Amino acid sequence: MKKYGYIYFVIFLTLYILILCANCTIICLIWIHRNLHEPMYIFIAALSLNSLLFSSGIYPKLFIDVLSEKQTISHSACMFQYFVVHSLGAADFLLLSAMAYDRYVSICKPLQYPTIMGKRTVIVLLTLAWFIPAVELASDLPKRVSLVMTLQVVVYSPLLNPIIYGVKMKEMRGRRLVDRKIRSIAIIQSRCVYGSCVGLL
Repeated sequence: MKKYGYIYFVIFLTLYILILCANCTIICLIWIHRNLHEPMYIFIAALSLNSLLFSSGIYPKLFIDVLSEKQTISHSACMFQYFVVHSLGAADFLLLSAMAYDRYVSICKPLQYPTIMGKRTVIVLLTLAWFIPAVELASDLPKRVSLVMTLQVVVYSPLLNPIIYGVKMKEMRGRRLVDRKIRSIAIIQSRCVYGSCVGLL
């Protein structure tokens, strides 16, 4: 580690600068262009901001550890990193769930989309995505409640996206089967009209 410390430092610094530049670019583009002020893009900007905060909570300590001979950390710094990793990691899952809900509404209820996904709904979803994990860590909740909330974040959020699209795919498959049956009936009727119905029977 000591031998290659400066090489690791350059690699991690390059990664950190790339993360900062990429996420700041995404946030600035969404902020500047008014046609990108849609719920989906706002959630993407929130994910980019989350990534910036997460990286800023991890990389500075990593730089210090790579360059120093002894890798030590104080209790308060350790608890801060724990808070950042846990709360922002859980916020990522909740933001992805909000994005999945946004896509579900836009695909399954396109006419009601502007009403359902209004400015107030987006603000509520963003607030809950960042507020719930932070409150869970900051408060002294019982272990069972904390476990249930963690399981909801870890298990339900990744499953939500496939479930939403699975429901929509079943609807689409059902419609395709109905369309095929209607087309086959129309073909048979057209052949009967032109006198070729005897050959079908």
